[in-house]
This record gives sequence, C-alpha cells and structure tokens, in this order.
Amino acid sequence: MYQLFFTPEWFNGFDLIFESVGLIIALLIAGYSWRVHKLTKENKFAYFSLAFVLVALGLFFKTFTHSILYFTPVRDVTAIVLKPVMGGTLSFSDLFYRAAFFFQMAFMLAGWLLIFFISQKSRGRLNRYYEVNQIALFLYLILLISIIANFKYFVFYLTSAVILGMTVLHYYKNYLNNDKNKSTFRVMTAFMLILLSNIAFVFVFVYSKLYVVGEILLLLGFLLLLYTYRKIVKK
Repeated sequence: MYQLFFTPEWFNGFDLIFESVGLIIALLIAGYSWRVHKLTKENKFAYFSLAFVLVALGLFFKTFTHSILYFTPVRDVTAIVLKPVMGGTLSFSDLFYRAAFFFQMAFMLAGWLLIFFISQKSRGRLNRYYEVNQIALFLYLILLISIIANFKYFVFYLTSAVILGMTVLHYYKNYLNNDKNKSTFRVMTAFMLILLSNIAFVFVFVYSKLYVVGEILLLLGFLLLLYTYRKIVKK
C-alpha cells in the first residue's frame, strides 16, 4: 500500500481532525470572499474565493487518502467499490493512491500560487496572448511538480514553502506600506505559520514527529486566517 511518508502511529486520526478543520475554514473563507465579491464587484475577492476552494480540495484529497491508509473498514469499503476498476487482485491500487496524492498536491499548489498572485499589487492589464502563455506555463509546472512529488514527496512541500515564503514577503511589504495595519500583520503571521508547517513536513524523513509539529502549525495558521477574515468582513 503506497503512501508518501510514514507518520507517527499514535497521531494517525488526529491529523485528519486537524485537516478537516482546515478544510472547513478554507471553505468558510471562500464563502466570505465570494460574498464580498458580490457586494463590491472586485475580482480579487472572486480569485481569493477560488484560491481557497482549491486549497479545500487539496485538503479533502489528503484527508480522504489518509483515512483509507489509517482505517481498515474505510480501506475495505474502498476496495469493494474500486474492485470492478482495479481488478479482483487490486493490482492497480498503488496507482489509485498516487492519483489521489497527485490531486492533493496539484490543487494545493494551485491555491497557494493564486494567493501569491493576489498578494501582489494590482498591475496594468497584460495582453491576452501573454496571459494565456503565463497561465499555461504555471499549470504545466504545477502538474509536473505534482507528478515528481509522488516519488519524492518533499518536492511538493518544498515548492509550497517557496510559494508561501514569497507570499509572506509580499504581505510583510504591504504591512510596512500600510502604516503597519493589524489585519495585514495577522494575515502575514497566518501564512508564516503555514510556511513553517510546510518546512516541517519537508524534514519528516529525518524525524517523523515533525509531522505532528507541521499539522499543529498548519491548524494554527488556518485558525488565525479565519479570525482575521471574519474581522475584515465585519468591518
């Protein structure tokens, strides 16, 4: 049975709770963003909503895949459902897990990358041909990294850390340029926590308990994002 890396057995299941909370928060933020978009007609809120829907999909695939890996009843039910596709011996089960991990990574990277673009200052509209080429290039890189990361998992977390690091730098710059606004600082801190969680995940192969540290940091980052976004929406 294929999995990206081995997690501490005593933590199996707790991480699903953490990620489920993160998934719900991502959907709530997506909903808040869409509501603001409908009120203000600003496209950046629509993009923000899409970004967190993509992050939520990534968390969904991670939660779903790990629940199959951790719990025998879930694994048995999944085996029964997939038996017509994978054959009686389930000889293609590894391919199923790799596909699920691929979707997890692709959606998550796409979400973080879109958030990075949103964090930048608005620029003049690029010509359509350039935009299509740029989008195609980023999609290609996301898909390529997601495939490679199925064999070297840390490539995914390292790429996520780079994108999140650039996002944190942009929010820090915005924080300094906006009279040190508290909401901007909270958003920056939230993404910093998520960045640190991804850095912890990179080194799970060295020390498996870093997976627990990463999950806790990830949850704290999402909780701070939700708190900040609710305060912004109320204003």
